[in-house]
Amino acid sequence: MKISQVKTAFKIADVEFVPGSTKLKFNYLKALKNEKGDFLSQKILTQNIARVYLIVVDGEIKKIGGSQSEGGIKNTLTIYQDGGIKGRPSIRSFGIWYFLYHTILEGKKIEFYMIYQENFKKEIKGLFGEKVIENAYISYKLIEQCCIEDYLEFENAQYPEWNVQEQGMDWPLMIKNEHAGLLKSSATGKKTIKRKEVKR
Repeated sequence: MKISQVKTAFKIADVEFVPGSTKLKFNYLKALKNEKGDFLSQKILTQNIARVYLIVVDGEIKKIGGSQSEGGIKNTLTIYQDGGIKGRPSIRSFGIWYFLYHTILEGKKIEFYMIYQENFKKEIKGLFGEKVIENAYISYKLIEQCCIEDYLEFENAQYPEWNVQEQGMDWPLMIKNEHAGLLKSSATGKKTIKRKEVKR
């Protein structure tokens, strides 16, 4: 599916290759506009709201994901800059970084888009009655589920290519081997990722 066919997402960042490094640079847009063309505050990138992100390569949606972690969408996407090599990343986090890194080495354009649901005022039950919560929010999983269902319907039951786990597929052997090596080396403090050079 082309990102141009989506009516609820807006662009938030471009991905840039950094020569000599396996860490990718995410260039967040200075002038953010929502899907209606209205300007948004930069706070939307760090606000704790239910959000879904779309990874787009040369105009094609490759992954649909979501999060509700503190720090907003910027914090959500941080793991994809280097695959979490300073810690013990999940194979999903490492695998998506691997796809991003090797895709940008091919000279392809990578962008991040966002869909979010605004927080709202709601009465929530406590132990003795209801309290008014000023910034109540829905689970991001509801947005993600709706997006995935729309995608599957549009693409004849085919998931986005990088939604590996949702497809019930195994990660490619190269990713599994490098991820296993990363976890093993984390005990010794030696973290190495095979780096390819690109001609530009």
